Amino acid sequence: MTHALPALLVGLTALVSGGLVHAGYGLWWLSQHLLHVDSAYDWSGALATSGTVTAVVLVAGLLMRRMVSGNAQPIDGEAAQKPARAPVALRANRA
Repeated sequence: MTHALPALLVGLTALVSGGLVHAGYGLWWLSQHLLHVDSAYDWSGALATSGTVTAVVLVAGLLMRRMVSGNAQPIDGEAAQKPARAPVALRANRA
């Protein structure tokens, strides 16, 4: 089941983003139709927008997954830097 999750994520992302984009284009077309303006439904624009939105959502999802899992690559030599040590003062135990 875990091997099918990335494919499921891609499929659901494409379905949801495509549905939202086509719903938006459909509402725009309906408003134009009700105002008696002859305009055809722009299939090429809707598909291009849907593809772009799907790609953006998938890339954002992959980046968030990488950030949450802690596998982000170090930037500009962060791996070479060592954490600074804080000076610690110990108190003598006086009775």
